[in-house]
Amino acid sequence: MGKRPKRKVILFLVEGKSDREALQLAVPELYDEIDENFEVFFPTIREDEEEVGGDITSKIGVHPRNIEDRIYSLFLKDFFDEEKILPKDITEIVQVVDTDGVYIPDACVTVGTNPDGSEKPYYCENGIVCANPAYILKRNECKRENLDYLSSLEKIKVKQKSVPYKVYYFSCNLDHYLHHSANLDYRMKRTLADAFAKNYIGDAEGFVKEISDDPGAVSNVSYADSWAYIKEGMNSISRHTNLNLLFDRMTSEDS
Repeated sequence: MGKRPKRKVILFLVEGKSDREALQLAVPELYDEIDENFEVFFPTIREDEEEVGGDITSKIGVHPRNIEDRIYSLFLKDFFDEEKILPKDITEIVQVVDTDGVYIPDACVTVGTNPDGSEKPYYCENGIVCANPAYILKRNECKRENLDYLSSLEKIKVKQKSVPYKVYYFSCNLDHYLHHSANLDYRMKRTLADAFAKNYIGDAEGFVKEISDDPGAVSNVSYADSWAYIKEGMNSISRHTNLNLLFDRMTSEDS
């Protein structure tokens, strides 16, 4: 028997089901326009073979020295087994993250209560209001270090193979950018993500315009400069994305 042909797999690593729902209909259409042989998947963090989602960049015990290995073990290992994917099959890994305001000045993280009565931090234009500022400041430091590292990579280690890699952000989170609300509950996240995705079935161009033509899109800059921008002042808690730069790159590859 000969070797199995190499597949053309694009992996979009996302934080949760609502992120996947918002992107998983239109994004594969964009890749189909470049090459119909591309297979696009949206893995989330798994534990004990179950999808649990979550933010690996702020996960306790994850730091620049081990985050590549942790991305493999938490996002990819079980997923590869399930989908019969080999590292050699991967064309590119794209990671989509929320900035969560982690680059704002420490003084803008203040003690207070969430209007919905929960213990979750509350994101607003002036900063982050939370019950435990010390905890959020520590989270911000951890996440900053991991994002600084990931955004510096051109390739990421997947077992013994190095794979092209980029990380793109929504600020302060995907809900904030797409739905103009940074503090949605889980049910509303899912509802709005589903409605957003269905709005662009068969209209990948409209999906791109919705994201790229918004004033919050960080445009006409390099990938590195888009990361430099989001680290300035209060930008990481304001409505922004650099995902439009991926669409720009895809358009140039298709031309």
